[in-house]
Parts: sequence; C-alpha cells; structure tokens
Amino acid sequence: MRDLRRVDHNALRTNQACVVGFTVLAFLLDWPWLVALVAAVMLVGTADPRLALFQQAYHQWLKGRVLQPDEREDDPLPHRFAQGMAGSVLLLAALSLWGGYILLGWILAWLVVVLAAVNLLFGFCAGCFVFYQLARRGFVRSGSAHGGS
Repeated sequence: MRDLRRVDHNALRTNQACVVGFTVLAFLLDWPWLVALVAAVMLVGTADPRLALFQQAYHQWLKGRVLQPDEREDDPLPHRFAQGMAGSVLLLAALSLWGGYILLGWILAWLVVVLAAVNLLFGFCAGCFVFYQLARRGFVRSGSAHGGS
C-alpha cells in the first residue's frame, strides 16, 4: 500500500539544487569538509525530515516569496530513500578524499551531482527508481509506518 501525502516538489528541487551547488563548490575549492557537511545534512534530513536543512531553507525563506509551492499527491518514502542514498555516497566521497583516494572521492561526489542535476532538470530520480525496483522485489516496502516528508 502506498502512503500518498502532499509532497512539495519545490522543496525537493531546492534540496537537489543545494546538493549540486555546494558539492560543485566543494570540488572547485577542494574542500572535502564541505562534501562531508552536505552528506551530514542529507543523512540527518533522511533520519528526521524536520531537520532537512536545505528543505527547511525552502520552507522558511523561499516558499511563497521566491518559489510557489508545487504540492502533489506523492509517496515521500522514495524521496527520503534517494536522499539517504545520496548522503551515503557523499559520506563515502568525503571519507575517500580524507583517506587519500582523491580521484575516487571526487568521482563519487560528481556521481551525486550528476544524478541530482538530472532529477532537478529532467525530473528523473535515480534513487526513487532504485527504491521502486527494490520494493517490486520485496526488499523495501512503502506504507504509513515509513512516511514523512
């Protein structure tokens, strides 16, 4: 059973834009700590959506002023799953960078940048796709016990 709720897709797009922007900035300035910070923001926001810093910035400052809400009936769980995947890959990227595996670290970081940009620009969420494939095979399930946006 799908747990459909009102999900503001502009909050999701703001999240994606911040991930892209801050991760590219981290690359340009060679700041592995910024990659780690973005990873932490993503992972904390996955664990508790009320703490999703980039989405909260949208709700506090952008919503209604710069961007109008784009609320849709949607299951929030695939989006949280995708955010957790991105945060995990960015954490691996930061650890790789700090561990001296510079090429691997930046490849992982750029993988997240490219996939977030594809989602932002074209609306295809690779993490959501993975979630739905796993759900189809019974590895994850959607439902009200897992919700949150």
